[in-house]
Amino acid sequence: MLDRLKAKLFESPDPMPWRDVAMMIIAMVLPAVVAVSILGRTGSIAFVAAMPACLAAQDAGVRVSLLVTLVMGMAGLLSLGEPQMALLIAPFLGLMVGICGTFGLAKPSIRGLFTWPIFTSTIIDADNLPLIFLVFLLAMAWSQAVTWAFGKAASNPDEDAESNPYALVFGIALAIGLTLSVWVGQRYFGEHGFWFPLTFVILVLPPHGQLFSRTVKRTVGTIVGTAIAIGLAWVFDLTWLTVGLGAVALVLGFRMLPYNYTVFTALLTIAVLEVLALVSEVDQLALERVGTMGAAAGMTIALGLLGYLILRLVAPGAMDALLEEDVPLQGQRSKDSRASASRAG
Repeated sequence: MLDRLKAKLFESPDPMPWRDVAMMIIAMVLPAVVAVSILGRTGSIAFVAAMPACLAAQDAGVRVSLLVTLVMGMAGLLSLGEPQMALLIAPFLGLMVGICGTFGLAKPSIRGLFTWPIFTSTIIDADNLPLIFLVFLLAMAWSQAVTWAFGKAASNPDEDAESNPYALVFGIALAIGLTLSVWVGQRYFGEHGFWFPLTFVILVLPPHGQLFSRTVKRTVGTIVGTAIAIGLAWVFDLTWLTVGLGAVALVLGFRMLPYNYTVFTALLTIAVLEVLALVSEVDQLALERVGTMGAAAGMTIALGLLGYLILRLVAPGAMDALLEEDVPLQGQRSKDSRASASRAG
């Protein structure tokens, strides 16, 4: 009973080691800080490249990371400042993930999409595409090199093989959801509408059997994190302190990422809101954050139910296998369901 309760609340027996936290900061945050300090807002493209490159490299190695990150980057450049192109590209990116999933590569390919929605926003200026692509390539290479140097390339558990035969069904659902979320984000959520497709991409991360539980955890974490961020903004009105709190929340979020998905989401929400509060009102940011989270959660559940019904019709018993829960015994995961303990999931 206790083991089953722990399995519901925690994704792995231990938090991320501090060495791995340092690797994530060096690989993903450091290039963004350097690029932004030199180029201003345009430098944020460094984080757009570094984050998926690092996470995908941990999942499937540097070569796969190079492929999926480059595809995302080129798709992003086509989408930058072109809302109609973003809507045309989104479904093909979803289908790409579904095809990759049939080869057991759904997770790294979705990692490549983590920051693609930012290209659909106005955060990055489209005035100098060659410079943007150069910074993107340099940040990607740096992130992958750091991941390799720390010995973390292809270090995450393999994906659950039960998901592979049905990955294309979820890829189609991803294509539909990503397109809808981009359109709704552009139309109804203003400058930060990219949060809608970004949240949706994170929610549909494999293993597919954890779709509904992960949606609930992320929703709860977002609400809690938003409330804390608003409270901190009301209490502290100093810019340097706001940035510092965001940085601390990000570090602690990485630490909690493999351990508790709800706490990680709350800390990540605090970090994002506190940093973006430098250029926008935190109350407005919080409202948009909760709004996009709720919309993405609703659409994810609806598409998940659609995928569930399709699999029930075409492959009876498939969802039973996907939804089987593995209960950890004495801090260990069963070898039949290694993917659920993924460090970056």
